[in-house]
Amino acid sequence: MKIGDRPPRTSDGDAVQSAQRDRLNPLDRIYLDLCCLKRPFDDQRQQRVRREAEAVTAIVERAEHGDFALVRSPALLVENDANPREDRRLATALWINGAAVDAAHSEAVAARARELGALGFGPLDGLHVAYAEAAGARWLVTCDDRLTELATRHANRLLVRVVNPCDLSAEGRQ
Repeated sequence: MKIGDRPPRTSDGDAVQSAQRDRLNPLDRIYLDLCCLKRPFDDQRQQRVRREAEAVTAIVERAEHGDFALVRSPALLVENDANPREDRRLATALWINGAAVDAAHSEAVAARARELGALGFGPLDGLHVAYAEAAGARWLVTCDDRLTELATRHANRLLVRVVNPCDLSAEGRQ
């Protein structure tokens, strides 16, 4: 399978296999983008922000317990290093550095990010998607509605499913 190909889908009628496929397992890889990793530091007075922060925290805790593997990429490191708030930058770096899987930079990742840019993905979003795909992540988790909507529109061209942390948290409880 090459980048851009979609894995074959099972029939919609097999609900048991579908539910089993959507459960998290230790072999699954999850890529949290930086807006996700920073969500617990945002103003928690808004219900949505609070729910997403709780979901992100639960995802990180489950990864620490070996329920699945988080992916770290150079894009996450560069984007986090640009954060002017040292306390948030350092705390986020701990989560990034705790990831079990490294997505290395390559010309293939850069080329894929350019392809994604042509579809309307911003430069960093394109890199995050490209790194998630290169690392074999099952999900890219984001709090960015624009990224989620764009990824949904182009789902047939992506090798990773882009979801909100609350959606992933719900899938993992099935």
